[in-house]
Amino acid sequence: MFVTPSVRLNVFSGDSVTPWVSVGGGYGRFRVAPVTLYENPNPGSGSNTGVVQFGAGLDVWVWRGWGARFEARDFYSGAPNLNVDTGRSRQHNYYVGLGVVHRF
Repeated sequence: MFVTPSVRLNVFSGDSVTPWVSVGGGYGRFRVAPVTLYENPNPGSGSNTGVVQFGAGLDVWVWRGWGARFEARDFYSGAPNLNVDTGRSRQHNYYVGLGVVHRF
């Protein structure tokens, strides 16, 4: 779970096509299952981390405050505790989404 309050900059906010970028930072929490795939107790533990978020998107307004949104975000966080040495202390967590938006 990532909670990252952000600042967003809209370009051409009054037009029917509105590109935007965002940046923010906050808190991340990795949770592990209590048992492994073989029903053994999981030796791993959850972890907390700081997160930086970068994103960009495009809003397309089609009808009276209703539109579509395409967005891509990168949540750059600490690595989860996997009980394996990956040699990395941070990782990228990508999100790509498509949805319906309504302007109030």
